[in-house]
Amino acid sequence: MATASRSRAPAGAKQRPRVPLAALSAMDALRTWGIPGALVVVIAVLAGLSAADLMPTPVALAATIAAALLLLLYIGERPLLTGTHSVQDRLLGAALAAIWFAACYLPFHTRLFPGRVLVDGAHVSASGAGLPLHIPATGARAVDLLLEGQLPTNPTGGAAPPVHYVLTVETSTGTSTLDGMFEDRLATRRLGRRGTAVVHETHTTEVRLLSNPGRGDVTVTHVVLEPETAQAISISAFAHPLPGNVVLALAVAVLLAAIIAFDRLGPTADTDGALTLATAAALGTALIFWTGNVAHPDFRALIGSIILGGPIGFTVGAILWWTAKRLIVRPAR
Repeated sequence: MATASRSRAPAGAKQRPRVPLAALSAMDALRTWGIPGALVVVIAVLAGLSAADLMPTPVALAATIAAALLLLLYIGERPLLTGTHSVQDRLLGAALAAIWFAACYLPFHTRLFPGRVLVDGAHVSASGAGLPLHIPATGARAVDLLLEGQLPTNPTGGAAPPVHYVLTVETSTGTSTLDGMFEDRLATRRLGRRGTAVVHETHTTEVRLLSNPGRGDVTVTHVVLEPETAQAISISAFAHPLPGNVVLALAVAVLLAAIIAFDRLGPTADTDGALTLATAAALGTALIFWTGNVAHPDFRALIGSIILGGPIGFTVGAILWWTAKRLIVRPAR
């Protein structure tokens, strides 16, 4: 009786409620998979809204890219959110996350939303109409030219004949030419799981980067169109928003060095370089997305950039991480 009485808790003592094991497991799963699951749902909803023309494609695409980058960032810094770390470690991770997101998102944003408008839809023709076309590009390191043309009708009903153009451009440092082709291309598209069909893809818009080393005004002085009966082309010009290649290369090198140091020496050792690989893949995708000759990028252009640039960047990141693991000794904790 005495033993039994000692095992009982005092009458005035409060017992701590016990959380069921199932509830703990559910909370852990929500903390681990809730954020990436929500981001995946957001991406799917944005793609659906764009496909249904309920949201402008550039806006939906920008939000999709932001959600995808946040997903990569979560994978790279997940131990900081789910593990036990000091306030200093979490603040360091938050600061790096903000810099990382801004650096990786900026190239996509500037491609979707062009910079300062210099010329808006001016029409020029081989007969000299609209020439010379003055582009007030003073101060701009480079100019993005958006060229839009029209294809003549094929009397036989087949593919439209191509239109070849040549632009003569004068800058403060000299004269250069830009040439290209508007054409009706044949492409194979998949229908269902096994079916395919040959379709026409009309290529009548191009984005061309015009270097402006003197940072002065630019003038289009001459236009040649073949055939000569081709209709006038439309030219829009924007100040190129990104810095020069040397500055971009240095910025990429600094970002990758900071990420590698964080992955190797910081509190996220459990990811084994996940943020390094994610960074390289994101930068590879951004490179293809920016250099692609798509006048108005859409979800198809983004998917193509991921397919082409993602594996290239991932491979570079894997090589960098493999090298870092052999050159940088992780401190004992």
